[in-house]
Amino acid sequence: MFDRRTLLLSSLALSVAGPVAARTPKPVPVIFHTDIGGDVDDTFALLYLLRRPELALKLVATDAGSPQYKARLTAKLLTLAGRSDVAIAMGRPKGEETGAQAEWLGDYTLASYRGVVRKDAALAMIDTVMASPDPVTIISVGPATELAEALRREPQLARKARFIGMFGSVRIGYKGVAPADAEYNVKVDPAALRTIFEADWLGCSITPLDTCGLVTLDGADWQKLWHSRDPFAVACIENSKVWLPNAPWMAKDFDLTQQSSVQFDAVAVEMAFDESKLAMETLPLRVTDEGMTLIDPGKGRPVRVATQWKDLPGFKRQLVGGLTRGA
Repeated sequence: MFDRRTLLLSSLALSVAGPVAARTPKPVPVIFHTDIGGDVDDTFALLYLLRRPELALKLVATDAGSPQYKARLTAKLLTLAGRSDVAIAMGRPKGEETGAQAEWLGDYTLASYRGVVRKDAALAMIDTVMASPDPVTIISVGPATELAEALRREPQLARKARFIGMFGSVRIGYKGVAPADAEYNVKVDPAALRTIFEADWLGCSITPLDTCGLVTLDGADWQKLWHSRDPFAVACIENSKVWLPNAPWMAKDFDLTQQSSVQFDAVAVEMAFDESKLAMETLPLRVTDEGMTLIDPGKGRPVRVATQWKDLPGFKRQLVGGLTRGA
């Protein structure tokens, strides 16, 4: 799975570590597969991705549920960034057509987006990968339902793409403590992640709670973001403010003026161009029906896993720097 050496794989080498990326100006084509609009961290991650010159965002594909709401939120953020060249594709309807950041959208309509909007996220991912002359990196930071559907329709997609996901919990669970937990993105659709792990990707990597669950911005980092007039920073803060009252899992005494919520998803974006701040292990992972990602040498599939931080403070500074670059 990971030892195939092809011309496609060699062109991906520029995104594995910073020093390599610095030698190669051509950015990596990216699909951002997201459940944006639930937890606010997807908003931070999308805007951070848009600021990375190493990455060329081609498509934002939203996962199943509230397709119009998620597409409107994505479209408003892309419009803010001046990136109507990026296509948006909606997942299938499921449940309510609303979300925790709806207040920020105001009267913004999807019809006002100048870019392409498609209704079939799975097909849009297939088309984007198969038409690309270069390997595509799929950054998946929500339940994997639509990506698994894309693989079901076109298994060859994996041979032209690299998968980087925010999934699972290997040794550490929520709140940075052992034991491991059934992480949300896996628990929603365990079968979808099994499909992804079984695919023949050019590369398959995840950031589980062991690393992504430790990213809370506070102190000088958070104050820099909080007071910045960069439009990306302002959007992150505004969305956090409207999201917080709609996030019942957050502590009642949580003080948004002093720290961010956990920024799970931005770690997967970081891994798409630089793994140097993380310790990576290749582990045989098995996905249970309960949503656990267990190390199982007998039945597990080999996955590259970011299990520890080498430089968490450095990553936090880089994330804040990317979101405050304009002011």
